[in-house]
Amino acid sequence: MHPSMRGMCMRTTLKLQLIARFIAVIWITTFVCAIMGTLLINKGTVGQAQDSVTASLDSAREVLNNRLENLESSLYFASSRSSIRAALERKDRLSLAGYLEDIKEKGRFDILDITDGRGNVVLRASNPSLFGDSAMNDDIVKEALVTRSTASAMDVIPYDIVKKEGSQIAGRCLIGPVQGSGPREARPAGGSAVAALALMSASPILRPDGTPAGVLYGGEVLNRNDKLIDKIRHILYQNRKYRGKDAGVVTLFLNDVRISTNVQAPDGTRAVGSTVAEDVRNKVLNEGSRWVGKALVIKDWYVTAYEPVRNLAGKIVGILAVGIVEQKFVDMRRETLTIFLGITLLGMILSIVVATYLSSAIVRPINSLVRVSQKISQGDFSEVVQARSRNEIGELERTFSLMTSSLRERDREIMRLNEQRMARSEKLASVGRLAAGIAHEINNPLTSVLTFSSLLLRKAEDEQKEKLGIIVKETTRCREIVKGLLNFARQSESKREQCDLNEIIENAIKLTKNQLKVSDNHITIVREFEELPALEIDRNQMLEVFINMIINAVDAMPKGGELKASTRLLGEEKAVEIRISDTGNGIPKENLEKIFDPFFTTKDAGKGTGLGLAVTYGIIEGHGGTIDVASEVGKGTSFVITLPLRQPLAEGSSESQRKNEGKSRLSPA
Repeated sequence: MHPSMRGMCMRTTLKLQLIARFIAVIWITTFVCAIMGTLLINKGTVGQAQDSVTASLDSAREVLNNRLENLESSLYFASSRSSIRAALERKDRLSLAGYLEDIKEKGRFDILDITDGRGNVVLRASNPSLFGDSAMNDDIVKEALVTRSTASAMDVIPYDIVKKEGSQIAGRCLIGPVQGSGPREARPAGGSAVAALALMSASPILRPDGTPAGVLYGGEVLNRNDKLIDKIRHILYQNRKYRGKDAGVVTLFLNDVRISTNVQAPDGTRAVGSTVAEDVRNKVLNEGSRWVGKALVIKDWYVTAYEPVRNLAGKIVGILAVGIVEQKFVDMRRETLTIFLGITLLGMILSIVVATYLSSAIVRPINSLVRVSQKISQGDFSEVVQARSRNEIGELERTFSLMTSSLRERDREIMRLNEQRMARSEKLASVGRLAAGIAHEINNPLTSVLTFSSLLLRKAEDEQKEKLGIIVKETTRCREIVKGLLNFARQSESKREQCDLNEIIENAIKLTKNQLKVSDNHITIVREFEELPALEIDRNQMLEVFINMIINAVDAMPKGGELKASTRLLGEEKAVEIRISDTGNGIPKENLEKIFDPFFTTKDAGKGTGLGLAVTYGIIEGHGGTIDVASEVGKGTSFVITLPLRQPLAEGSSESQRKNEGKSRLSPA
């Protein structure tokens, strides 16, 4: 696959990966939010429904308490009338009948009776013909006579007592059977007569001396009291409907039997006579606690609240219950969830769009960097990355641009150095070939001249010895120059073997120290040698290299100084570095590029041939290494030699050595 196509696939994959990760995060977040939102909405809806129905139950109880207080006030003011006390003491039943009728009509009493001071009934407003029986079995009447104060409570009136108040009221206590239709509606009442649950109050009629002349007592029967139940429903729910049904219901139970309610039975009538569910009965009637929760009332589900109703003695005699149709909250929850999920879905779509845009914004500059990198890898530095933003990606683009500029400059510098090195190598090769030719041509004549001059010097007279000595000396000097030329031209055979480079350097130091008496020049030698692996090199050639360099360093420090020789292993480059440094005069900048040229020297005439560094350069290059120099005038010079751990094949190697060398290159380490 073409590199550009591969890069395109990689970039496409990166973009898809970014988008996929963005979408995964969005989906996970959306899923968690949806679950948490659903739970919170459900919890909030249920909590709101329960709070609403609990508040409705409190309001219904207050309505009943207000009605009881109204009954109590009516009886209290009536019992305070002297005319009623006088008629009672005269046993004037006719006058009392008129008074009671007026009180009953104004106070909307279902039951209104008056007794004498012993609790015997003097007159019943609803049944005047029946009197004389005792009312002391009624706890409220007894409380009023004993405490001589008004007493009020919700109380249960037995059916045989209710019958004494007339057939109309007694008929309201006949409860017919109603079949429930769910697990929270129990058995029918069975069609039997039940007692009456009533709001009752009693107020004593007191003489001036404070003794009771009698008791005026009465109340409102709650059995089948549709008017009162509908009033409470109107106060709580304003007779609102939801999907054709009452939004709220109110019910009064005598023990566990509905005696007054606006809950509809399957036939459309009020569900009087049905009973409360077993779990509600246990919670409210047996434990005396409030019950709030979801309940199936006859045929519809409601969120309901039940609480016990107690008589004057604190005994539980019934239940007050309210409910709100559950479907209203179900629909509210569904609508809320629909809106929430719609907003979440819209947010997810927007997030995907944003994720796509962001991934493109991230991948686009990366694509540009990849494209420019590919061109740089091919040696094309023409294109420059432009920073388009001020964020981290923009900083990366600016850094990459700087790196590209640095690489461009370094490439130019490397090319310049390579051109210089190639020119130097070509120059050295040309000079070497010339030197080899000259050396071969003049070596034999020089040897003959030196031989015959030496023989003549032995037999010469005193006046000719000086001149012949000069001839021998200069001829010897010419021979040394020829030898240098031969070494420079590398005509001598290279003999490579495994050598300890540190040992060779140490030998070079010892040889130069003995020959040049380094200690007399006040030169300090510092050694920093690392442990190095053995190198396959020409021991004599390397010894010559280090002797040349040490002699040059010593010559550069006529007034003394420090000569430092150090070695280290370059593990990453698989090479060895040798550094020879001095603190001498230094080399001028204009001469740095010429020091490896043949016959170039800065020494005085007669002190050097200018071939030492040229020979050194040739030996290092022949071993596959490099030699660099750094110098500053007045501070010193450092020569850095780098030799590879695996040496190239020497020119003088035999065919078998070449084969072995080839095998070693192919075989694993």
